[in-house]
Amino acid sequence: MKLSLIHICCILLTGIVLLTGCAVAEEITITDITGTEVQIPADASRVVTVDPFSSQFIYVIGADDRLVATCIGPANRELVNKTQKRLGSLPSAGCKTNVNLEELMKLEPEVVISSVDYTKINDDIERVGIPIVKIDLEQADNLAKSYDIIGKVFGKEEEAQEFIDYYNQKMKSIQETGDSITDADKKTIYFGQRSPLQTLGDNYYEAEIARIIGSANAAQGLSGGDNTVSIDQVYNWDPSVVILLPYNSATVEDILADPAWESLPAVQEKQVYQMPKYLMSWELPVPESILGTMWLQSMVYPDAVTFDLTQEIQEFYKKFYRIELSDEDVKTLLQDKSKVVLNKPSSS
Repeated sequence: MKLSLIHICCILLTGIVLLTGCAVAEEITITDITGTEVQIPADASRVVTVDPFSSQFIYVIGADDRLVATCIGPANRELVNKTQKRLGSLPSAGCKTNVNLEELMKLEPEVVISSVDYTKINDDIERVGIPIVKIDLEQADNLAKSYDIIGKVFGKEEEAQEFIDYYNQKMKSIQETGDSITDADKKTIYFGQRSPLQTLGDNYYEAEIARIIGSANAAQGLSGGDNTVSIDQVYNWDPSVVILLPYNSATVEDILADPAWESLPAVQEKQVYQMPKYLMSWELPVPESILGTMWLQSMVYPDAVTFDLTQEIQEFYKKFYRIELSDEDVKTLLQDKSKVVLNKPSSS
């Protein structure tokens, strides 16, 4: 059969159009936590995180195979390497504001996930033309919103929503218990950060979970995460409970035996505890923070809680991390007083 020149041209033109269409990757628009619209590949498979807390949620929704580099943050590296092998094996282009832009560019990322707080490095990443999606995990009101954004980046909306629903339901129940605490019974919490006399302000996630459980951050009027205070100031605040975070240089025993602290009522009543940790410290803005919130309420208001903490811990890790913990495992976890090592704080 003979084809006319017109027919041949039409066939060739159709082929070119089809090939051109195949070469154009489909894109989606992500609206990040700042309201900025970001264009990224619909099936992005080269994602980098420079935020130290988002990688755990990415693992929870089963999207860690789409990462080419990540910031693990202050995690238990041995446990991460054992239970999250791919996540633990990934390289890093840096964390928070300590990002190596040259190394980041070598990874050829299709999108970078960063915190809204890292102003300078975010500007640098945008300047070299890499799409960047900003999230905000430090503000409790934005945590679930940020998880929703991460789910959309990876096309894992259903998996993200499953965790968000769980998180919201647990937080609602905890807050209802907290709201039932009378003003006369409300307690205040002093959080010991990197050292006993370093504490965090009211704009930090830990202060928000204190409010949710029906308590309050003792360090009223402060902001930021590394405020150095005097022992006299701690006495003036007179906290009902002292919580040492797992990266604090002191132990519970150190505080109880320290003459400088011995007259504080919370110390005299032995209301001094260390926040638990597993993959990461439970008060950090990571999925495990829901366990830290439950634990904190159970320590501050033991007679008010109705949940079984051991059961909650077991169900959480099985459901979201595919980790089976026995009662003895949970007991060991809660008694673990080893320290978490943090990098020195840096400005954005």
